[in-house]
Amino acid sequence: MRFDAKSCLILSPHTDDIELSAGATIRKFIENGCRVKSLVFSDCKKSVDTSRYEQDVLVKECRAAAKHLGINELEILEYPVREFPKYRQEILEKIYSIRKEMKPELVIAPWEKDLHQDHQTVAKEALRAFMRTDTSIWAYQVPGTCSGFTPDIFISITESEIEQKIELLYKYESQVVRRDYFQPNKIRGMLSYFGTFIGLPYAEGFMNCKSVLNLDI
Repeated sequence: MRFDAKSCLILSPHTDDIELSAGATIRKFIENGCRVKSLVFSDCKKSVDTSRYEQDVLVKECRAAAKHLGINELEILEYPVREFPKYRQEILEKIYSIRKEMKPELVIAPWEKDLHQDHQTVAKEALRAFMRTDTSIWAYQVPGTCSGFTPDIFISITESEIEQKIELLYKYESQVVRRDYFQPNKIRGMLSYFGTFIGLPYAEGFMNCKSVLNLDI
């Protein structure tokens, strides 16, 4: 079954969330001619070890990753890490403004039951912003914060696409050296796990929050 979205809005609380969770899927969309806009809610400067890196290192790495993927529309906001609940209304209004301008066919967002408060806030405001619209919504799993995540949408991934995803994640040099889930064996393990659901070697997995299908022939 093919899913040919013409426009997709990606919501990423932090600078590396979407690449970890959906990097291969996004590449497929772009290669198929889909308009992709990426909205990152935090520059994560608060999380940077400034004794080792420039404070804007994650912003630079995020831009490098977007360029590598072929994302031409990238916006990075400055909400402080771990404080998103205080800015819930602002986040909703930002998503709503993009909804009016872009009218995306698909939104890819965090899972609403993610344990991280920033991920959860973005997820809930995305659902709120796109209720009563004809936009489909998929939720992704961020490694380590999504206990109970059970995907029901799967995007098959080839060996070469795994290599591309690993290359993409290595644009985040500052994270590769300190986050074990950036290591190739962990990436392959997660993709292999999702692949077992569909009898294929590898896949990225999502949860279906809302699907809008046009059956006109």
